[in-house]
Amino acid sequence: METKVFNMQGAEVSTVKLEEKIFANKAHPQTINLVVKAHLNNQRQGNASTKNRSEVKGSGKKIYKQKGTGRARHGDRYAPIFTGGGVAFGPRPRTFDQRLPQKMVRRALMGALTELYEHDRINVVQDAKFETGKTKEAASYMKNNGYDKMLFVVNEIDPMTVRATSNLPQVKIVTPMHVNTYDLLKYGRAVIDREALDTLQEVLVK
Repeated sequence: METKVFNMQGAEVSTVKLEEKIFANKAHPQTINLVVKAHLNNQRQGNASTKNRSEVKGSGKKIYKQKGTGRARHGDRYAPIFTGGGVAFGPRPRTFDQRLPQKMVRRALMGALTELYEHDRINVVQDAKFETGKTKEAASYMKNNGYDKMLFVVNEIDPMTVRATSNLPQVKIVTPMHVNTYDLLKYGRAVIDREALDTLQEVLVK
């Protein structure tokens, strides 16, 4: 299977072969769901923390005697039922990291690439980069091609390209080694440099 290669001005310059194993390989929705959830969980810091009654600074002295006052029985004033006391069953630091089999992660990635290819949302570009470093250049490129969001895949991240897209939250630049299922689905379109495509296919076909 082949796809067209365009230049940054939108003119067709050649064609390139696509690996059917990558771009014609649907994945089960549940596989993609698990991989995306794992990706999001791995971004979580998990450092939310509260103090329990033993960690709140203050005296642990009993506030009044146990019997004879007619009032409820209490220990120290830092019990969870008091204002300023400890927190019962509050969040503690934890890790949300999920490790999935690499075969599953790769299968989901190929499934996402297949989904985009079937909807004509994979665009291969010769020498994909922005020369001037101006936001206007990147914004015009997207407007002229009718893109609302894009994942820009290049072998080497060019400083001028980073500068041109830094004020565009709807654009993300990644290398082939960092392409993932979540980003492909989030941005909904991949603009891939011709050489980066070779690298991506080489990595995934292994």
